[in-house]
Amino acid sequence: MIRVERHGDVTRLRMSTWRSRSLGYEVSAFYTRGVLLDCGFPDAADELVATLDELRPAGAVITHAHEDHAGNVALLARRQIPLDIAADSLAELRAGRRIRAYRRYTWGQPRPFTESFVPFVTQSLEAIAAPGHARDHRVFWDPERETLFSADLWLGVHVKVTHHDEDPRQLVRDLRAAAALRPARMFDAHRGPVADPVNALLAKAEWMEQTIGAIERRIGEGWSDRAIVRGVLGGEEWAGWISRGEYARVNLVRNVRAGSPRARGPVAAA
Repeated sequence: MIRVERHGDVTRLRMSTWRSRSLGYEVSAFYTRGVLLDCGFPDAADELVATLDELRPAGAVITHAHEDHAGNVALLARRQIPLDIAADSLAELRAGRRIRAYRRYTWGQPRPFTESFVPFVTQSLEAIAAPGHARDHRVFWDPERETLFSADLWLGVHVKVTHHDEDPRQLVRDLRAAAALRPARMFDAHRGPVADPVNALLAKAEWMEQTIGAIERRIGEGWSDRAIVRGVLGGEEWAGWISRGEYARVNLVRNVRAGSPRARGPVAAA
């Protein structure tokens, strides 16, 4: 299902299926200035075709390679829609790694991206690296309209569940850099339009700094990861169990402890 919302010059495409809704998830792509930002997940492909026929974008930009954001790049390429894909994202999409069962249930399994495509350059949107969420993660800034398309940068203030390879300290830097742009509007890929975006970004940065500090103190006192999850984050939640730790609260603790979580390598696939 794709629900279309109009927010002035920005069109929000809210994508979900009964499976994603059963877990409380949806994701949004956006359309502005003739540009499509992200393309949703594989199981939304059939409905996306009709939306593309209506919008007829001049090109598309991809924020990062996660399947809920870039799951239909092959469809765009086959329809000869020019694409802006960062090099790290392209390498990930070309690899076509099999994702875990909970992600296949929620979004569908993307196939390897083998298609050729026309590179896209937009003059109206500025790509800004924000690698705290993922190595290849980018946000897009419209300076003329003071609008930030924040992808998975924000997601909410008190976000305790994280991917195994997120970098919490880098994420704080990303949040503060985004706030320094002084956006008048912000569109989050999972929450949609965010009220008072500067304060929302700063509130999350400050909460994360406080939480990182609390975790660091307990690490210094010799606490185990599981004890810190219980003491600081209120215990593990269902996502951590069904993902077998790939998407879990304990990852926030482990990534603070590791300092550079990506050096540990990926969690083994199910």
